[in-house]
Amino acid sequence: MEKHDEAAPPQDEAEKKAGEAKETDAEARLAGLSEKLLRLQADFDNYQKRVAKEREQISKDAEARMMLRLIPLYEEIELAEKEVQKIADKSVKEGVLLVLSKLRTAFEKEGLEKMNVGGEKFDPFLHEAGAHVPSSKPAGTIIEVIKNGYFFKGEVLRHAVVVVSSGKKEEKEKPKEKEGEG
Repeated sequence: MEKHDEAAPPQDEAEKKAGEAKETDAEARLAGLSEKLLRLQADFDNYQKRVAKEREQISKDAEARMMLRLIPLYEEIELAEKEVQKIADKSVKEGVLLVLSKLRTAFEKEGLEKMNVGGEKFDPFLHEAGAHVPSSKPAGTIIEVIKNGYFFKGEVLRHAVVVVSSGKKEEKEKPKEKEGEG
């Protein structure tokens, strides 16, 4: 029988340690690359979300610009609605009212909403003061709407231009006549 030395030759042990070191280096490198890959994937996911959000905002901005261009036309047709009541021709009346109704419905479906501001408190985020006038209403109350304001998809598209109460008109005190003068 041959005797085997239980102690491995020094060269074999050195090779084994070198192999283990290479394996450990490869595992560390693999872990580093995996970490980089995960970060890159997360960055790409964030990029995709950001681009989708930007596209949505660009689309919303384009729609809002189009609505701003169409609002004056809509308001002119609303004025025509009032004037058409004076016309005797029934078909003209019905035509104007039909156009206005369809336009109003289309705007509402797209998210356009007229501000209801009569009698409210003035809010600079929603309103633009066209004038301040003394009135019997408390100061800061909207008295009249000069130009309608609109919301588009829940955000202010156009501020309402309004006349705001500056409170009760203060009468100047008349100087009292001094007694004994005459």
